Amino acid sequence: LITGGTGYLGGRIVDYLNQSGVQVRVANREIFVNQHSLEQACNNVTAIVHLAAMNAQDCEKDPESALLVNGLGTLRLLKAAEKEGVSKILYFSTAHVYGSPLQGKINEENLPRPTHSYSITHRVAEDYLLEADRREKLSGVVFRLTNAVGSPISWNANCWMLVVNDLCRQVVTHQRMELHSDASLERDFIPISGVCSAVSFALEQNSLDGEIVNISSGRARSLFELTELIADRSVKILGFRPITNFNKSSMSSEGERLEVSNSKLKKT
Repeated sequence: LITGGTGYLGGRIVDYLNQSGVQVRVANREIFVNQHSLEQACNNVTAIVHLAAMNAQDCEKDPESALLVNGLGTLRLLKAAEKEGVSKILYFSTAHVYGSPLQGKINEENLPRPTHSYSITHRVAEDYLLEADRREKLSGVVFRLTNAVGSPISWNANCWMLVVNDLCRQVVTHQRMELHSDASLERDFIPISGVCSAVSFALEQNSLDGEIVNISSGRARSLFELTELIADRSVKILGFRPITNFNKSSMSSEGERLEVSNSKLKKT
């Protein structure tokens, strides 16, 4: 069962697992309306990839709904999964549970300090899942994802507010890139194909059960580096180099560079 399987990341994971020969059931947030719907969705399911959650922008607009969907929704899903005998759940959290903005060297031993409704409610859901794992009701894995990058299954996927997707669309439609953030701001980007591989591995193996695992590239890029990479690809694929404008153009090198460690995942 893939909750949120019609979304940007979920759609790619569903496609990947289908092509790998896995029987997949897709569900969206409507199944969280009542417990009976959740139990029906979990019936005859061996594992769940739980992606259904409100995005960061919507969480900030409506913190109470964020807690209901991301937190209570996960708790209800866990109860349904336990009742129906599901053996494993992979939960997609966010690296932003470590704090905001992400800075310096970060691994799974860092103390989480979520600062906004999006990361706070994901942290709540993490704890519910890990407690279920400790009680041995099912096996749980928490994935703390940085920024997944890749094309959506459908052009109308809700993904065009994400920085890479937004910039690529700007290049195609306007032959330029406009950013309202500081050029020196760093983020860790990982291909969706890599995320799909991690999901497949965690479903097949038990070495990550009960663990919190970062899914990251292990190497951060500044937004300036990102725009240069996109511009280079535009030259190669589209035949022109787009103009890039930063609203804030500071390129300060002060402070420790961001590094979200992926060594725990790589060791497996």
